[in-house]
Amino acid sequence: MSHALSYYHKADTYFVKGKNYINLGNNLNRIGRIYFKHKRNAAALNNFREALKLFRTGNDHKGIAESYSYIGQVFEQKEAYDSSHLYQELALAEFKRLNDKSQIAYTYSRIGSIYEDQLKLQTALKYFLLVHKIYSEGPASVELAAIMNNIGDTYRKIGNYNQALHYSKRAETLAARLHDNRQLSSAHRDLAKTFEQLKQYDSAYYYSEKSRMAYSKSYNTESEKQLNLIQTLFDVQHKDNEIEQLESKNRFSHILTLSILVSSLLATFLGISLLSRQRLKISNSKILFETRQQSMELELYNKQLQQESLKAELELRSKELTSITLHMIKKNEVLEDLKTRLASIVKEDKRDQRKELKQLVEFINLNSSQDKSWEDFRVVFEHVHKDFFEKLMMHTGGLTATDLRFLALLKMNLNSADMATMLAVSQTSLRTTRYRLRKKLQLPEDASLQKFVHNL
Repeated sequence: MSHALSYYHKADTYFVKGKNYINLGNNLNRIGRIYFKHKRNAAALNNFREALKLFRTGNDHKGIAESYSYIGQVFEQKEAYDSSHLYQELALAEFKRLNDKSQIAYTYSRIGSIYEDQLKLQTALKYFLLVHKIYSEGPASVELAAIMNNIGDTYRKIGNYNQALHYSKRAETLAARLHDNRQLSSAHRDLAKTFEQLKQYDSAYYYSEKSRMAYSKSYNTESEKQLNLIQTLFDVQHKDNEIEQLESKNRFSHILTLSILVSSLLATFLGISLLSRQRLKISNSKILFETRQQSMELELYNKQLQQESLKAELELRSKELTSITLHMIKKNEVLEDLKTRLASIVKEDKRDQRKELKQLVEFINLNSSQDKSWEDFRVVFEHVHKDFFEKLMMHTGGLTATDLRFLALLKMNLNSADMATMLAVSQTSLRTTRYRLRKKLQLPEDASLQKFVHNL
């Protein structure tokens, strides 16, 4: 984050000097998006508003529309839904003026999400269907699979299970054709939930397992991307250090050259004077001493940077371990629930599949025992965030295990999509959990749940 902001701020200087205000506005929006990604909403909002002023001055409607959209997203994250809706409608009007179908569809999706946050599911569905219509006019895409997943999930929430199955299966087919494991996992998860609502538990278990396998593939892909990113950042840091060392050597070379020149001039003007040569030796010794001292300070600084880098990497590994543990716990919960229901079916003597169901229960027992417990997760998590759960329980005693997991993920700064995946729930359920927790924690209407968790 710091490196990106440093370069963007340097670019600001050149844009201001050249009076290139449109590029300056775009640069401010990029800076705002970095702050927004790291939950620094106040700083993000300031940059988006400054960019909006510049675009209005230059009458740049694309920039105006994008700034409106970014401001709306900040208000949505702050749960100020009325303000968020207002800015997204302003953005929509600008994108329609530009006839930018891709951005129109994206803005419809943002407005639908706002209504979904407020549990106005019928209105949210209307906007999701508008997005689906736009994406259906173009080639097959991941965005089309994602919106079909949203539509299927919304129909399930409303209770229209036939439509829910229809859209979730379409999303499954498209995601498989596009080889997108994230959307495929989401489609399988939604199908499992719908079959569970229909009390078709065999199908629910089948799709739950498929969701787990697709998610595992997606997680491995994401992990590989993150490792590549870490390696790239390490290489860049290594190159920066080499450049700094080279610059340090050049400075030393300039100092040494200057010292030789001064010595030659002194020797020319002062001749063979013993006193003058003695003074020259003292002067040269002082310069050499200072140069060595600077070199030692630079070496010490580089070692401190390496230690900080190792510390940051250790923290990252700890958080990854926490995420993996939480996923295993979620799997145990699903398997335990299915095991209980299958055991109940086994007790009914009229069942023809009694023997096979017993085998399924034994299989679930075998897989369930291999996962780590929630207590293991708590131990790992509290190594990273000291006394977090104790402070939560001191605030209120009515939190469930699910509440604690959600708040732990919120503390880790995961985005909504990743949190939904880790908890194996839809983003709609995630927003419902957020709303319920605000009541349990007795937070004022204008208080942010995100800020409350990070202040613990």
